[in-house]
Amino acid sequence: MTYSPDHAKQANRMVELLDIIDQAAVEVRQFISAYGDAVTMPGRRPDVDADGTGRQATHGPSRPTEATALDEPRQALQAELNSGARWLAYAAAAVSGVSASMDRALSRWEGEDASLPHPGGAEVDHHNGAARH
Repeated sequence: MTYSPDHAKQANRMVELLDIIDQAAVEVRQFISAYGDAVTMPGRRPDVDADGTGRQATHGPSRPTEATALDEPRQALQAELNSGARWLAYAAAAVSGVSASMDRALSRWEGEDASLPHPGGAEVDHHNGAARH
């Protein structure tokens, strides 16, 4: 293994990416807060009644549960919640994996446990420093 002068660039890039992740997480939390009640109501429309619930004047029997369930803007919100939950699970796993790998590598560097696997799942040939997969 050789010293890489790019380590500072890599560390700076990781910090930049973490800042992006932090900002995006704040935004997602704000959206989740707004979505809480919104997914239980039909979407708002320009021609709503005075109470702003998205209800339009109707003729005939009222079916608010059906109207809410079939409301396309509300369904789009629910779809984004479902999609977001799936993608955030991958993101959380990826970030946790990076943290765990960095922790293992630092432990190895500190000499705490040489039997730990090499980060990224590769074994190191200690005679020439090359990684074997």
